[in-house]
Amino acid sequence: MEKFIQTAVYDDYDRLVQLCDALALPTGFCLLEKRFVDVTLRYGVHPATIDRWKKTLELKNLFEKRIGGSVYTLLPGVLENSFSLEVTV
Repeated sequence: MEKFIQTAVYDDYDRLVQLCDALALPTGFCLLEKRFVDVTLRYGVHPATIDRWKKTLELKNLFEKRIGGSVYTLLPGVLENSFSLEVTV
């Protein structure tokens, strides 16, 4: 498995799936930062956490350049899920 992961080649579909996973809570789409905090509260900080966040933000920027705007404008419920008072821990 380790060799497979090290030699895997990611295409835009794979990158988009990774970004979509990072943009969603069980209640729906949210800001990346809210998702980062949600995952960190549940699993703690790993040595690769910050690098993973940076890579995810790079993916967001990549797709935003391609669509010529914010990915958040395409996702229903981002504001409601990002700023709700409900905490998912």
